[in-house]
Order: sequence, then structure tokens, then C-alpha cells
Amino acid sequence: MNVRFYNQFSFAILLAVLVSIGIFCNVSCSKRAETDQPIVASVGDKSITAKDFRYNYEFGFPHLKQGDDPKRTYLEFMINEELLALAGYQQGLDRSESVKKLESELTEELYVEELFKKEVSDKIEVSTEEIRDAITKASVKWKLRYWVEPTLDYANSVCQAMRKDGYAAVVDRILKSNPEVKMKQEDFNTDYLTWLDVPPEVLDKIKDLPAGEISDPVEMNDAFFLFQIVDIRREPLSEYDIQTQTDKYRKILSSRKENEKTKQFVSQYMTPKDVVTKGYAFRILANALVEWNKKYKKLDKSFVDGVQSEENENSPLYILNKEKNNILITFNGGKWTIEDFIKRFNENSIQLDSTDVASYHRALNQQIALKIRNYFFSQEVKTRGLDKAPTIRKQLELWRDKWVYEQMRKQYTKNLVIDDDDARQYFNRHKDDFKNQGGEKPTFSEFAMDAKNDTLLKSLQFTLAQKIDSLRKIYPVVINEAVLDTIHVLESQKSKGINMQVYKRSSNRLSRPIVDPTWDF
Repeated sequence: MNVRFYNQFSFAILLAVLVSIGIFCNVSCSKRAETDQPIVASVGDKSITAKDFRYNYEFGFPHLKQGDDPKRTYLEFMINEELLALAGYQQGLDRSESVKKLESELTEELYVEELFKKEVSDKIEVSTEEIRDAITKASVKWKLRYWVEPTLDYANSVCQAMRKDGYAAVVDRILKSNPEVKMKQEDFNTDYLTWLDVPPEVLDKIKDLPAGEISDPVEMNDAFFLFQIVDIRREPLSEYDIQTQTDKYRKILSSRKENEKTKQFVSQYMTPKDVVTKGYAFRILANALVEWNKKYKKLDKSFVDGVQSEENENSPLYILNKEKNNILITFNGGKWTIEDFIKRFNENSIQLDSTDVASYHRALNQQIALKIRNYFFSQEVKTRGLDKAPTIRKQLELWRDKWVYEQMRKQYTKNLVIDDDDARQYFNRHKDDFKNQGGEKPTFSEFAMDAKNDTLLKSLQFTLAQKIDSLRKIYPVVINEAVLDTIHVLESQKSKGINMQVYKRSSNRLSRPIVDPTWDF
């Protein structure tokens, strides 16, 4: 039997990706508009509201919440960042190319969220009957075993073999013929799953599948899965069970409906646009990105810089520079050249190993689809006047302050240089902080790099502290202690070392900026 082994990842991980179970923030996180909030601190003409502080604090890094008054300590870090941001604005850093590009990307992202909010999130309704039905369905649980193949032909071949000889016999033959794969049959078993854990395409195949039979191949995530039900459990339900789970299932159903309606809305909106990606230009762009990833990414050279500086005529980067005016995308009423797309594209949005060219090409294709979708959605938002939404203005202000702070921090510290003598002196003063595995007395040669990094961080903090002291004389800082005292924040001794961050599902960006973790070294 000519079957290629392909199962190199766990079904649990796949389900987590497909079903998106986890802590994410989508457009519904910002359904309520920003309201007037008491001001906990003012820094020059900037204000930190109680709501800003509470969110930043609760999702901030635990090591920044120190001392007898951790709220006050954390607030000082927020004030430091506002002071540096104000200095940055004074120098026009908000008009720098890097900040402008970040702002353009975020503005487009916020426009898309606002459109989804109006067209999808605000229209979601979940009835009591739907909730009861969902809870009842979740009382049925399946225990599965599975197999995955890269192509439909392979999957059909394995499926026929399993139906003839049995799942266990076929998997055993495949594993024995691939001794380099260190996996056992039990590695392909799931825990008990409910319909909430199973993607719709899988549920459709297994809901009426008799226990022990092999399912038809199910295509998911560019692969083909086979399933066999090992056991089915049906748990009894009481009225009390339904009442206690109502809120949980309302949220789950709302999220699922939102995902489905989002897909429908995007499809209905984009299909008439007749978007086409040109294969020749796509390959030029993809090959150049793969080359940049190999050659320049680790050197922190941007994709544009890599294209413009490449002198080797055989390099994909050089070829792209010559062919950048080729048409990459056409749509009703317009077109984009390769250069037009690059101006909108963040090369770091693809976090993949460039040696996996096929995956890299798929990721690029997805980015192209997102960019053209966001372009049309942004136009729609501006046409409707939704770009004036208070939530958009607030998010832009918060992130712009953060980016300008980061630029100013770099400017103040870019000339710091630490040599071996500085690092050695630091090591000698803090020798007790360095531990080796053998418990022997640490030596500088063992920890030279660590000592140099620590020395740099301490020097950086000292430099910033001096700058911040001088900025306080320019930009008055006023803290409203009464407001700070009344702010209730969620924290406990058990969670002191835990940091939970909330990301937007649409872009994997933090929902809001939080304090830089390097303030307290």
C-alpha cells in the first residue's frame, strides 16, 4: 500500500486553532463607546482616566506592580511614558515615517472593526430556545481517534484500507513502515469532545456515524482527516444545569454566530468586486519575500530597503525592483501594482520559516486577500462617516502615544555603549545575583553576556530617569490621589506572577497598549 505518513501534529492543537477557543478580543469588545471618566493623573495636556489606568494595570506585567502601593507604582510608569511621548511630539516624532505607517495600519484595522460592529456584532441575537438546545446537545460527548493525510487520494486509499482491515491494523502498518516517526496509536486519540469542540465540517461527518465505522475524508487546514468514534456518552441534564450554564452558552453561541455572519458578510461584499491576483506578479513578490526573509530579516533591514539595496541581478529582490510596476491585483474599477501592495504591506505580518516555501506562499496569499478586503471596507467606512466614531479616535490616541514614546526612548538611549570593563564592574558588584548550575562560584567569563545586558539596562534606566526628571519641569504632573484610591482593580496573591494579555482576533494586536515591561529591571 503506497501511503505517505503525514500526521505530525496533534488533533487537540488543530481544534484549538480552528475553533479559536482562548482569550481573544474581537470587535464586540468595543461595543460601548468611551464615556467621560474621572481623571487619575494629568501630564501636561494629556490625561490618564480611571478607565485607562484600570485596563492598563489589570493586563500589565506583574513585576511592575511593586511596593506597599502597587497602583501608585504602576501609575508612575504610565506617567513616565506620557512624559517621553510629550517630548517626542515636541520633536515631531509623530510625523516620522515609521509612526505614520503604524498609524495607517491601525486606522485601517479600526475601520474594519467598526464596519464589522455595525454590520455583524450589533445584529447578533441569541434566543432562550437556542441556548437550551445548545446545552442539551453538549450533553452528548464523543471520544474519537483520527488519521490525517496530505491529499484526497492518500486519504481515500487509507480510508478503504481501514474499512477492510480495521483502523488499528492500518495505523500499525503505517507506523512500522515509518520508524523515524516516534508516535504510538494512542497519540491519535482525543479526549471526550462535545459539538462545541468540533469544527462544523467534522461534526457533519460524525454526528450520524455509527461507533467503530470510518468516516469519509474531511478536508481541514489543507489536509484530509479520517475519524472513528470510539465511544459516545450522554450525560443527564437537570433544569438547574441549564440555568447555571445559560450565560456561558449565550456567549459561546453569540461568538459562533458572529464568526459565521462575518464570513457571510465578507463573501457577499467582496464577491461582486471580482478581485483577481496575477500569478506572474505574485511569484515575483513571493520569491522576493522569501529571499528577504533568508538574507535580511535577521539584520533588521526592512523589505523595501532590501529591495532597493540589492545589487545581484539574479536575486529575486533585484528582479522585483525591476518588475515592481507589474499588475498584482485587478478588481472592478481599479488595479494594484506590486509596488502599490508593498506600500500597504507589513512584511513582519508573515511569521514563518522561509524554507517552507509553500506555507509562505499561502500566508502571502492570505495577506493579499486581507489587504484588498480592508481597502474596500475602509472606503465603505469613510463613505458612511463611521470613521468619526469615538472608539476609533481613542484607540488611535492611545497607540500613537505609545509609538511616540518608543521612538523617544530609542532616541535618548541609542548612543549608550557598554564595554567589557563596565560589565565586569557590574558583575563584581552583583556577583550574588549570578548562579551557575553546579553551585560553584560564578566567574565573569561564564556570565559576560548577561552582565553586559544587565549593565546596559541599568544604564538605560539611569539615563531615562534623568531625562524624565527634566521633563517634569516642563510638563506639570498632577496625580488625583482621591480618584486613584477609589479605583478597584482585579488582583490576588495567587495571580502575582501571572500575566494575561488580551489580543484582537482580527490582527493579533494587543487590545490596548500596556506599560513597557522593561521599566522595572
